[in-house]
Amino acid sequence: MRLLLRCDAGATTGVGHAVRCAAVAEAARAAGHEVFWSGHLDGLGWLWAGLDGGTPGAGPPGTVLPVTDDLVALCAEHRIDAVHADHYLLADDLRATLNAAGIVLSTVEDFTTGRRPGDVVVDPNLGADEHPRPDDGSPTLLRGPAFAPLRAAARRARATRAASDADGAGVPRVLVVMGGTDAAGLLPRVVAALAAAGVPAEVDVVVPGGRALDLPTGGPARFRATGTLPDLPAAMAEADLVVSAAGTTVWELCCVGVGMALVRVADNQTEGYRTVVAAGAAAGLGDAADLTDPAPAAALLRDLLTDPARRAELAATARTVVDGEGAARIVTAIATAVDTAPVATSVPRAGAVRARRATLDDAEMLLAWRNDAETRRWSRSTGEIDLADHRRWLAGSLARDDRMLLVVSDAGGPVGTVRWDRECSGWEVSITVAPDRRGAGLAVPLLRAGEDALRAVTGAGTPAIACVHRDNAASARLFARAGYLDDGAGPDDDGFRTLHRTL
Repeated sequence: MRLLLRCDAGATTGVGHAVRCAAVAEAARAAGHEVFWSGHLDGLGWLWAGLDGGTPGAGPPGTVLPVTDDLVALCAEHRIDAVHADHYLLADDLRATLNAAGIVLSTVEDFTTGRRPGDVVVDPNLGADEHPRPDDGSPTLLRGPAFAPLRAAARRARATRAASDADGAGVPRVLVVMGGTDAAGLLPRVVAALAAAGVPAEVDVVVPGGRALDLPTGGPARFRATGTLPDLPAAMAEADLVVSAAGTTVWELCCVGVGMALVRVADNQTEGYRTVVAAGAAAGLGDAADLTDPAPAAALLRDLLTDPARRAELAATARTVVDGEGAARIVTAIATAVDTAPVATSVPRAGAVRARRATLDDAEMLLAWRNDAETRRWSRSTGEIDLADHRRWLAGSLARDDRMLLVVSDAGGPVGTVRWDRECSGWEVSITVAPDRRGAGLAVPLLRAGEDALRAVTGAGTPAIACVHRDNAASARLFARAGYLDDGAGPDDDGFRTLHRTL
């Protein structure tokens, strides 16, 4: 599956949408799918660096595409199978528009905010599954924290926290994080409330880039500023109390299992904030107006900082809310929707073709494709083959464990064939487009279907090889689009270059 993630992140919108999409990207890539991005994603190097396989200075995992209002055209150009939209401002009729082009829509909502029909609808909020939702024709509803998309770092931090011997004794460690950008500018008020609590604490305050913050000195609590953390869940696992905005971070905190005090910083957080606090998974500090006078929040924080048993109670309840596997469940639902979606004739895509194992009944069809003059022109063996020899070869091929021979079809009939041969350095692919289907833009979906079939048997991480003649520009373009990279060794004596890709 080729999955496009559509989200924005920034100083005014916050980074929660991008964090949720990053978790989906991790899960999709782990399952062997290809990931693409479209959105305003500046200033998120810390996020990408904290993902599995991420490195400082790297971009998002996958391929970044342009930001455009014409999602259908973008999807057509890049053979996208499904769009996962974590964006409140996209059109309400987005599903109908994408479905008409054969593209599946997965869409994220927070109770009523961002609500639109989708083939898959995700609402990760506690209580969402009990919240009334109108029947808008959306066939798959993933509602509740079981579908909270969390980064792999949160699951690791959950294990670290569970294995910790810390009992909350001594001076409590506090982590303050008001989202990736502190869009509401509430850090000064939260810090003032912690200082007014008047009890010893070691307080680390995450200060986003571009924000200035004067920290109190001289009181019983010691404050330190830190920049945005690539592995925020790891820092959560070491804290006795986290003071946080009531956004996406809440679900990571629940997964890790740490006591938290929440601030509602945006209107769309109201319902989620209320349900988490009511469930006993967090203490509530109110909203921006409630923090104008630090005294009420200081009193609540004082109780939490001086009562390890209360913090432990919050942490234990929070841990039961989220298990950290939501992103994988979302990806599975999207892939299922792609596999069962009606075939669209307007946009060829990987999900519009299906691969099956070849049989002896395919002998004459496969031979006709093999003996086609254009096919033989670019083959290592250019001579014609007779039917008897071909039948013997086919029978032997079907009996081999180191060869997979596939026939790929769409609604119009057979599209071509894909053959995989296991070599010492990976599986070598050979593809043939049916002569009567050439020019229809089916080469990429044909190859993708073959890759999916091999991956289903060998698993993600399978090395794939393509040998392309140096004069075969069409095949070179095909494999370049599909992500196959030249090994740099140059052509062999027969003029074939070797390209590599990991499925």
